[in-house]
Amino acid sequence: MTREVLLISLQEDLDVIGLKSLHYQLLKHGFSSHILFMPKFPGTAISNTIYNFVDKLSPLFIGISLMSVEYERARWLTNNLKLHYPSLPIIWGGIHPTIAPETCMNYADFICIGEGESLIVDLANAIANGVSPETLGSLAFRRNGHVVQNPLYPLINDLSALSVCEHIPKNSYVLHNGRINALDAKSFRKYARYSGTTYSIMTSRGCPFSCTYCCNNALAKIYDSKKIRFRNLSGVIDELKKAKAQYPFIKYINFQDDCFLSRSDEELERFCNLYSKEINLPFIARGIPPLITGRKLSEMKSAGLAWISVGLQSGNDHVCRNIYKRPSGKHDFLKAAQAVKNNDLAAFYDVILDNPFETDENLIDTVLTLIKTPKPFYTQFFSLSFYPGTELQKRALEKGLINGNEYQSKDYLLYNKTDINNLIRLATFLPPSWMKSLLCLFHLKPDSLRFKVNISVARLFTVAFYEPVTYFKVIRLSQEKKLVATFRVLPYYFKEGFSRFRKQFGLSNIKLKSPLQ
Repeated sequence: MTREVLLISLQEDLDVIGLKSLHYQLLKHGFSSHILFMPKFPGTAISNTIYNFVDKLSPLFIGISLMSVEYERARWLTNNLKLHYPSLPIIWGGIHPTIAPETCMNYADFICIGEGESLIVDLANAIANGVSPETLGSLAFRRNGHVVQNPLYPLINDLSALSVCEHIPKNSYVLHNGRINALDAKSFRKYARYSGTTYSIMTSRGCPFSCTYCCNNALAKIYDSKKIRFRNLSGVIDELKKAKAQYPFIKYINFQDDCFLSRSDEELERFCNLYSKEINLPFIARGIPPLITGRKLSEMKSAGLAWISVGLQSGNDHVCRNIYKRPSGKHDFLKAAQAVKNNDLAAFYDVILDNPFETDENLIDTVLTLIKTPKPFYTQFFSLSFYPGTELQKRALEKGLINGNEYQSKDYLLYNKTDINNLIRLATFLPPSWMKSLLCLFHLKPDSLRFKVNISVARLFTVAFYEPVTYFKVIRLSQEKKLVATFRVLPYYFKEGFSRFRKQFGLSNIKLKSPLQ
């Protein structure tokens, strides 16, 4: 009896913590699970290569993990697979099927809603034993034209019971130039972010906030819980020790917890002591402004903290507190940013653009907040997406601002190049005096030729000088201001940065050769 399972990732990079967790759960329970990474799909029409691969495996089922940005690709792939394998069960899982299962029912046979580690093993056992999986929890499907959505499995409280994953998963493959090859270190580093030098891990699940735009807002409703669950620290350290020994090219640890600082002061101190003693690699973490203090950052820096990600989202308190419902305002952010500056940490701050609920005055507050933010820092700009199940999407639908399905094809890294958005971006890089003069011209007459010429010149100077200098300074901070170390890591950052630059300015057909090729 076959016990093969095929899991497919359509993500553009190989940073797929959730799918790897399902993969290793299946392996742990005796199934021969395989992951196929398809980062460039569908660059061309589906080829016999994929069909031959499926034929060879003859899996019990195919699982496809997707976010909303991968919805169209998942639909296209599934339709083609179904034409070729009409009786082969296909299950979709991930954040998109979880928050918008109704958009998936016409394509996949089954939908996994929420956490999938319990379901995936039960599903594999049911299909392997010839038993209908339709009674399993967290499963949604159509029966006789009607949607059936079973009760959810409980949230997994003991995250330490889950299988430990590997940087390069066992039984993994990548679709490259029309061929499917076993994933080895060379191909992994070609497609992985930062050439595979960063190891991603989650030590907790959940977020203390429930911002109205965020998928955590929808998840909190689905599970009726905002509880944060933590892994055992000793298990985390053991995983990192193994990864460090197995993959010597790892230079950074990326803690992808929604808020790494949500753990208690005692737990944070224990982590810092264990990490500095056992791992001693620079790491990246995410924090929420009200939870950031100079003492915490100092302690974490002594353990290896090099980069920290913090959300500003908007520099206007009304937008943050009443529209996004974030218990964090401009004062909280600037206080946290000063603590980051005092500890000489490399920072990237998140800002949301293209919010139809924001006025020009609100957006100018974001410009002013970024002007006050201690430099240097790197800003990640995101165009607001209205995800299903979130409070903000419901509000936008009620106001008639959206149709409701724009998120399916939207790239959240592409924001509108309005004058105010450009001012917000420029505030990251330009000196305060220059920014204030631009703001004065904007207030006087935003449509004037004088303002248009001045902002165009500012953008040109930023791209040519201020932006690369800022990035260099921030990267140098991440290397403890060591010049030799900074120049050594620049190729990895340049590759990632160039990829984002191509997306942002519509230059996707221009490619940069990897430093490892």
